[in-house]
Amino acid sequence: MARISIISRTRTLRDAYVLHALCDIWREAGHEIVVAPRCHPEADVGLLHINRTRIRQDQVGRIPTGLTVINGAVRDIAKRRISSLLVGPDDDWDGPVIVKTDLNAFGRPERQDRRIGRTERLRERLAAILPWQWARRLPPLTYPVLPHRRRVPGWVWRNASLVVERFMPEREGDLYALRGWVFLGERGYGYRMLSTHPLVKTGTMVRHDYIDRPPPELEETRRRLGFDYGKFDYVMHDGTPILLDANKTPFLRGDRRSPRIVALAEGLRDYLP
Repeated sequence: MARISIISRTRTLRDAYVLHALCDIWREAGHEIVVAPRCHPEADVGLLHINRTRIRQDQVGRIPTGLTVINGAVRDIAKRRISSLLVGPDDDWDGPVIVKTDLNAFGRPERQDRRIGRTERLRERLAAILPWQWARRLPPLTYPVLPHRRRVPGWVWRNASLVVERFMPEREGDLYALRGWVFLGERGYGYRMLSTHPLVKTGTMVRHDYIDRPPPELEETRRRLGFDYGKFDYVMHDGTPILLDANKTPFLRGDRRSPRIVALAEGLRDYLP
């Protein structure tokens, strides 16, 4: 049996993480799980699980020579790095656009690492009651869609923490579709959610289907970004996948012992010595 060193900011994992469910399965199989901010010096395999968009080396610490670390190469998943849809103020894109944070998850994980000043708190309150363009802050927990890049406020273009992307939703009739792919090694599963809202979320979902493995282009994107474990959100356009989000610390909604999660746990074998 193996000692698995989970490199995390804390010594426990939130049970909302997919990894928490995987660790339960691995323990039952006889593996030892060690969760700590630094890699265990006698680990058989490591797994980097820090819920931040960018990870500095000092946040990881020393890795024993020759140790395989799952997601060890994934240190930056910002939109400016992964997105193929970025739009600049002078680009010739003539369709709708969406304004997002460069950081994942609206930048909420990084918010825990810094003190919030009075100006930012005021803008947060204003964004809840005023149009976001006036508050100079994105509305809470959503990304605004605009009909054209010319409608993007000038302060957005000057804000390095925000990006503007072409808005290219996948449609099925009147519904919006979002696809997901959860993977570990050679194991994984896909799904598609349909929603009445342009930003497809579980709260607006009207249908949910499981699908086969993603197209080869997305698997190539995974290799290019260095992902061993995680979740990709994407849409299909003219038979081509377009990556929207890459998440290395995915959350789990649903059955923690579903056949898909149990099969996903088997992906650990690809990294064991």
